Amino acid sequence: MAATEPTAPPAGDGNPRLARNILSLPNCLALSAALMAPVLAVILNAPAGGADAGAALPLAFLIAFIAALFIGNTVIEFAKKLSSAGSFYSFLSQSLGSLSGFFSGWLYGGAYVVLMIGLVTANGAFLHTYLQSTFSWNVPWWVLGIILVAIAMTFSVRSIRTSVRLDLILLGAEIIIFSLLAIIAIARAGHGNSLTYFKPSSGPSGFSGVALAVVFGLLSFIGFEAAATLGEETANPKRNVPLAVRFAVVGVGVFFVFVVYGLAAGFHLNTAAGLKAFLASPAQFTTLAQTYAPWLKQPVDLAAIAGLFSCMLAVLNTTVRVVYAMAREHIIHGSLSAVHPRFKSPFVAIYGVVGFAVVVGIILSAWLGSGLTAVYGWTGSIGTIAVILVYGLANIGLIKFYWGQPDFSVVKHLIAPVIGTAVLLYPLYEVAKPGQPFPYNFVAYIVLAWIIIGYGLYAYLKRRSPQRLAALGATMATDEIDFAEQHSPSLSSGSELPEPDVS
Repeated sequence: MAATEPTAPPAGDGNPRLARNILSLPNCLALSAALMAPVLAVILNAPAGGADAGAALPLAFLIAFIAALFIGNTVIEFAKKLSSAGSFYSFLSQSLGSLSGFFSGWLYGGAYVVLMIGLVTANGAFLHTYLQSTFSWNVPWWVLGIILVAIAMTFSVRSIRTSVRLDLILLGAEIIIFSLLAIIAIARAGHGNSLTYFKPSSGPSGFSGVALAVVFGLLSFIGFEAAATLGEETANPKRNVPLAVRFAVVGVGVFFVFVVYGLAAGFHLNTAAGLKAFLASPAQFTTLAQTYAPWLKQPVDLAAIAGLFSCMLAVLNTTVRVVYAMAREHIIHGSLSAVHPRFKSPFVAIYGVVGFAVVVGIILSAWLGSGLTAVYGWTGSIGTIAVILVYGLANIGLIKFYWGQPDFSVVKHLIAPVIGTAVLLYPLYEVAKPGQPFPYNFVAYIVLAWIIIGYGLYAYLKRRSPQRLAALGATMATDEIDFAEQHSPSLSSGSELPEPDVS
């Protein structure tokens, strides 16, 4: 469906809302795929998984791909019925009630704010390293990080449509470059090509090593659901959002398996010498380009920079819509729900998230270091635990939501979410287990503290303003209101919420 220009809110509406019907299927697909950061994932997660899986690394990513399909099914089935900027916050509110809805928004929004912090530092650190090594320019990383996030903020405020179009362009370029490198490596790998990469016995520790590497594979898929936060701004959201999520999981999943196979073939991971060289390399894809296509070395580095920026832009646009959705229902400060009168973007939430990310990112870098993986890796672990918990809640919520409905499907609404929940348990344990090295030993405690703070806020709201909790996740895209009313007694009762005395 062709996109239309943003329309003004109805006369008399004192609360401007996000622009309607301005995004298309490719726009939604761009956000989900960009947030998955396919190039960044294979640069960081594939080598990390290779230490455990060895030659079976492609198998680990294939298993992660299959598992992600089951998790993606939950978002797709919810998005067929509910279209809201709140995403999981709205899904869980309508399926499991106010407590689950509140905590899904609390965890999900908090997770992406934390991920945003890591991306600000990683963007600055990576560009600093590139400029220093290529041009001998020693620009401080924090200056570069602020410049890049300011550019992302400008795009986010002025136009979500332009933002996701930029994501699509950058995403297409980086996928083409890395796919081309994989093709060249496979074509020239000779006996490095082998089907043994898909056998658990190929790894140094068999299936246990593959299982550990699957954790890194699953982490690569986090973010596929981002299109759901665009439900209120997308034309025909019940069709386009589910399709965008499905295409993102399948398309990026195929990319992951193909490129990781190219990495394995290019390094000859089916030989002891190849595996040793792989583990010793500080930058596997740069080494791969230098070996098979030196002219691709610069494009590979630039694609990594583009991938980092694209991911930061996508995370920003996703985060602020969850924050906006919670703020307009006065679960967090109502000022964060302000919509720009001209651009129809949640501009106060955008400024707030960016300002917080920059300040905290600089503070954390002074503590942990300013390298690419210092703050990024630590905040990523915190965000990963929170997102996995939300995925698990959503799988349970899907069963409850569809149970007893005429369109209930045993496969889609029972078996798939049960499997989706089961496959999350091991990666959750690996990321949160005790005995982690510093500073990762704090990760699980930080998430636990966030949950405790959230419960305190929930208890306060339940005592002071139960009406707010009764209508959590109720604001949907216009054509979803009738369905939402059927699942929310607070909406169908016709009662209005009183203005809160404390925002």
